[in-house]
Amino acid sequence: MEIDKTLLVPAPPEAVWALLLDPPTMGACVPGMKSIEVISPTEYVAVMQVKMSFISATFKLRTHVLEQRPPFYLRSEGTGEDAAVASSLKQHSEIHLSALPDGSTELRIVVKAQVLGRLGTFGLGVMKTKADRLWDEFGQNLLARLAQPSLAQD
Repeated sequence: MEIDKTLLVPAPPEAVWALLLDPPTMGACVPGMKSIEVISPTEYVAVMQVKMSFISATFKLRTHVLEQRPPFYLRSEGTGEDAAVASSLKQHSEIHLSALPDGSTELRIVVKAQVLGRLGTFGLGVMKTKADRLWDEFGQNLLARLAQPSLAQD
């Protein structure tokens, strides 16, 4: 499954980049994120809970940042599984930030995800609908974080 989403963010690319590379702040924006552990500047382990229909899965995701071109491009990959529901997830992500003439940023994310096991039995339409909802919630959370005065002053 491929997901390609765009969000207009009322902040310059440098501010958005700083937020994206701050694991605790970024983790707070991701729907279903239970915890995030920083292993190194390029490796994280996150625990995420996802519910699709009647199945609730908790994935322990190990993510590696493979390439960075601050403040405009980041590429990562991650894998995780939930043995309780016999499901696994592999994802490759690219984040593109583009400066806009008004000082804002276009954030574009392209994710290629492979879901196997019980969660993988759901059709592509169901998964894309869930991904759309998660993206919308993430966007709202990210914009709310950027609107906080303490983050605007950093």
